[in-house]
Parts: sequence; structure tokens; C-alpha cells
Amino acid sequence: MAHARPARQLTRVPAGELKPRLTIVGTGLIGASFALALRDSFSRICAIEPDPAHAAAVLDGGVVDAVVKEVAPDQDAVLLACPSNRIAEWVIRLADHPGTLFDTGSVKSGVLKKIRSRLGRVPEQFVPCHPIAGSERSGPAAADGALFRNCRVILTPPAGTDPVRSSRVADWWRAAGARVSTMDPEEHDRVYALTSHLPHLLAFTYLQAIEPEHLDHTGGGFRDFSRIGASDPQMWTAIFEGNRTFLLPLIDDFQQQLEKFRLAIERGDREECLRLIGRARALRANLTEEPPGD
Repeated sequence: MAHARPARQLTRVPAGELKPRLTIVGTGLIGASFALALRDSFSRICAIEPDPAHAAAVLDGGVVDAVVKEVAPDQDAVLLACPSNRIAEWVIRLADHPGTLFDTGSVKSGVLKKIRSRLGRVPEQFVPCHPIAGSERSGPAAADGALFRNCRVILTPPAGTDPVRSSRVADWWRAAGARVSTMDPEEHDRVYALTSHLPHLLAFTYLQAIEPEHLDHTGGGFRDFSRIGASDPQMWTAIFEGNRTFLLPLIDDFQQQLEKFRLAIERGDREECLRLIGRARALRANLTEEPPGD
């Protein structure tokens, strides 16, 4: 049963235009932050949230107007802010829904492949998206209406996606303050396996060696490197599973790079150590602006 809140008074809109109605599937950090950022862009925001604590938090906090069990047929937009491994099943379930479907998943090509394998097509109303925004914190308590300001949101629409819907979704992200660009789905997964997924995997791996007694002996380097190790296990397990095609070769390559360092240290090869560290330093120096999110 839906838990309704009193309807909010609508602000004035141009004649003949009505604000759309939105349902968000998943009210974690990204879903709840989108609701806060676009609160005045939609006439009514509903949420589907299986976690009772999260559902109560977004409802009682006024982040959404109602918590519901299903996506109503009259919804103009549906944001799939659930884990990456559940996005395909939602798109398949809503394949004939008239609303615009868009997501926030970190993996694209695998999701589209699953949809095609079941439907033989990707519904034209589905616009895949990846906001490059986030935090090691999770859940609606971490939500921030400013989360998407100046962050990049990548759209990866496959062939056949309705361009009008793509444009509409891009406008919503821009209204949240984001910079919108487009990529091929496979290229997206290849790039972000290297720049996002592998760094998280390395942080999780490194932290396996840390014991509680070590935490009294940490400095800024430990905190900088390990911050993303506090990220949500459910979300990152789904990402690793969904992008294994591009992630596994990168793990092999990293092991080879690590072996270069190991051999240089073992042999006392100071010049090789200087070369490897110098190259890393030069590359890092090219990152002149710290982008928001992970």
C-alpha cells in the first residue's frame, strides 16, 4: 500500500505544459539525490524501495511523495537507480511502458546484451545513463541535491533509442547541474573498467591485509588510497560481475605492472624505479581538476 504525502503546490509552467510524473526504483545515494535535485521538475515523485528503513527515510524526509509497489501506467519517467545486475530485468518488465526509462548503472554493454537476449531488441524508450558521481557513503541518509553539480553524466543510447527521449533525459541531468556527453556502450565499459572499476578492486584487495591494530598507524596516503574501500559491497559486486569482460584483462595487466616494480626492487634497480614512478607522477600531474564522484 502506498504511503502518500500531501500533494505539493505546483509552480507555474508554460501554458499547455504539465510537469511530468516520476517513479524512482531504488532510493540509495544516487536515486534519492536525483529526487532532491529535481524536486521541482516533477509534479509527483514516487519510489519503489524494498528496504523498509530506506523507504521510511525518503518518505518521512519529503524526498518522495509516495512509496509504491509497482510503476503506475501513467508515469512519464522511470529512473532505475537499482544495482547494475537488476537493471536489465526492470527494462524487460517495463518494455511496453509508455514512460521514458533511464538508469544510473556503471555497466552498459552487458545490460543491453541481456535485454536483447530476452526481447530481441532494446525498447526505444530506454536511455542508458551513467552519472560519474558518488561517494563511499550509501543509502538515502547520504543523499545530496547538489551531488550532480558539475559532474559528468554519460548517455550510452544504442541504435534505435528515441532521440526525443534521449534529449529529454539529458535535459533532466542538466537541470541537476550535470555535464552531459555520450559514448558507445562498449567503449564506456572498457574505459570505466580502467578508470573506476579497477581502482575500486585494488582498494578492496589492499584492505584485505589491514588489521584493526594497523589503523593507529595510518596517514594521509592511507586515507586517500583506501577511501573507496568503504564503498557498498552489493553495488560493487554487481559492477564486477557485469563488467568482467573488460575488467579481467586489466587485472592481468596490473599484475604484470606490479611484477615490474617487484623485480626492480628485488634487483636494486634504482633507475627503473625512478622511471616507473616518474611516469606515474607525470600522468597524475595532468589531472589538473579533481572531478566529483568516483
